[in-house]
Amino acid sequence: MTLVRRIGVMVGMLVLAGQAGSGQQAQPAATGAWVLQPAPGATSTAAYAVVENPSMYEIYVVSVSTDAAGAAEVVTGPPDAVKPVPELPVPAYGQTELKPGGVHIRLKDLKQPLKEGDSVELTLTTDGGLALKVTAPVKKG
Repeated sequence: MTLVRRIGVMVGMLVLAGQAGSGQQAQPAATGAWVLQPAPGATSTAAYAVVENPSMYEIYVVSVSTDAAGAAEVVTGPPDAVKPVPELPVPAYGQTELKPGGVHIRLKDLKQPLKEGDSVELTLTTDGGLALKVTAPVKKG
């Protein structure tokens, strides 16, 4: 058995042992989400959330989707000069906050006007294919 294969088997055994000892391993989740109420007539807005990762491995958010907009993506920078973030890292046993003035989700080509009290369903997908679903209420800035 090669060294790489032995290491892989040992890691697998440790993961299984951890799951057996704790009952069920906690899964990453998106929480505390909200969407900024867009200005009248605006076709885009921002969304925010906290991605929590209770696992022992770093994960990456690689895409965002919603039925409320034609496109959604993780971006950074001011509204007039945003840059895409292709992989948003979330540390092991940690969290990453998407917040105003920092990394956030941009919703483009809104399909209908959003007003305070509406809700938007967001799905953040990780590099491992895990879909983190969260309901985001629309709030005034």
